[in-house]
Amino acid sequence: MKDLSLQNSTETEAKHKITGKIAGFSRITYVTITFVIVMAFALTGCNFIEKAADRFRKAAGLYKDETGGGINVVSVEEPEYFINITDDEAEWNSFDNAARLSGNALTSLRIDELSNTVSGYCYMMLSGEEKELYDVIHDLLVNFKEDIVLPTVDTDMIDHAFTCVLIDHPEIFYVKGYSIKTYTRDGKVERIAMSGTYTMNESQVASLTSELDDYFAGCADTIPENADEYAKVKAVYEYIIRNTEYDLRTPNNQNVLSVFVGNRSVCQGYAKATQYILNRLGIFCTLVEGVVRENEAHVWDLVRIDGDYYHVDTTWGDASYKLVSGNDENGLPEPPEINYDYLCITTDEILKTHTIREVVPLMECGSIRDNYYVREGLYFTLVDDEGLKKAFSRAYDEGMLTITLKCSDDEVYEDMTEYLLNDQKVFNYLRESTVNYVTVEEQREIILYL
Repeated sequence: MKDLSLQNSTETEAKHKITGKIAGFSRITYVTITFVIVMAFALTGCNFIEKAADRFRKAAGLYKDETGGGINVVSVEEPEYFINITDDEAEWNSFDNAARLSGNALTSLRIDELSNTVSGYCYMMLSGEEKELYDVIHDLLVNFKEDIVLPTVDTDMIDHAFTCVLIDHPEIFYVKGYSIKTYTRDGKVERIAMSGTYTMNESQVASLTSELDDYFAGCADTIPENADEYAKVKAVYEYIIRNTEYDLRTPNNQNVLSVFVGNRSVCQGYAKATQYILNRLGIFCTLVEGVVRENEAHVWDLVRIDGDYYHVDTTWGDASYKLVSGNDENGLPEPPEINYDYLCITTDEILKTHTIREVVPLMECGSIRDNYYVREGLYFTLVDDEGLKKAFSRAYDEGMLTITLKCSDDEVYEDMTEYLLNDQKVFNYLRESTVNYVTVEEQREIILYL
């Protein structure tokens, strides 16, 4: 079968083949993914530990600059926009008061060991100084605070910590950025205060909490009792895909509201929704940022199942397929409802189509133990008659519309194609006399429509 290549993410070369009673259509997937770089959040539903914090320096260290000092206000959404405030007594008094009140209790995620089932992955990967800053920013955003003095004047560290907070907290869906005020003396920055840029107020956020809970409950109800971690991840993957339409124009498409309330989203909404639900189920999940074809920004998830790490891309699981045939007398078969190629895969596998851009160092994903095809008995390391019988029998018993057979390498894929399609041995396992099929050489897959 001719190797297919993606062209502009939408069009593909096609080849059609009729062999005996088998009508096959070569297939290529196409995906349109968009990512607006703002922040990524993470985790709710894990254990929060109260911690008393005195993160800021005592107000005694603050002073009004009588010799040309001042305050700069900087917005991350307009980084070249400055408001210079000098010799403003009210502004300095407000700054002093904010500093004196900064020692209130903070609520933050905690991680004891890497092996624990927790969230807050970015937090865990930060240095002590960055963790201190992270705590302050998290408290600021959760409590809708403004002009909170930060324990550093390093703007790069501030931006990184802010991003990490939002990667770790998908429930902070009401923040789109931040602004900072820099307090200077003799041209030297002495203090920086931050405010969040909020898209709604506290009462509006509270009114949406029940809708998030309802969505979570609906998803949780689909998970079988006594399901293991793999089954939970699979159920969440399927639920989000079946209840979400990919839509570039939908409101809030960079946060969980687009999925939980609007049921329409783009990659960041899919990924954050997956993270939010899995974290509430007690399964480690964090966001991964990167790019895909045509250097298009993209976001997906990293999960941990029974101690091993896997990449999960719920957006690409909801991908559209283009089936092309040179002979369309009977019409094309419908594409599979869900693409499982991106459910629990290795780093090597994800790097075939994705490029990772690390905000913090990520775990290497090398195991295939809980890969979808391995767990479902659809992964073949050789042409296995008994394995094929079990796979087809299960597909029929469960009323599946399609069955996808994945091969471990190119040689196995060629052997399986020759055996099932060219030699027509597929009819040894079918309960009908005709079948449509699709071959995907890049993924080493054979898809048969039952």
